[in-house]
Amino acid sequence: MATSETRLKNKIIAVMDECGIEENDPQSSKEKFAEKLAQAVIFEIKNMTITATAPNGAVTIINIS
Repeated sequence: MATSETRLKNKIIAVMDECGIEENDPQSSKEKFAEKLAQAVIFEIKNMTITATAPNGAVTIINIS
């Protein structure tokens, strides 16, 4: 699975909407936002595809998607 800007954007919007309705514990909401955002970014990093070549032992990155 390749990385997806749209999927990441939608996850960020969803967590912002979820945290935006918090009225009683803003600190908890902030921590929840940071945790969910970190999870979404890590998910995209783990699912990226890197295409590379290694001529003469050095790696040349051709594409990250």
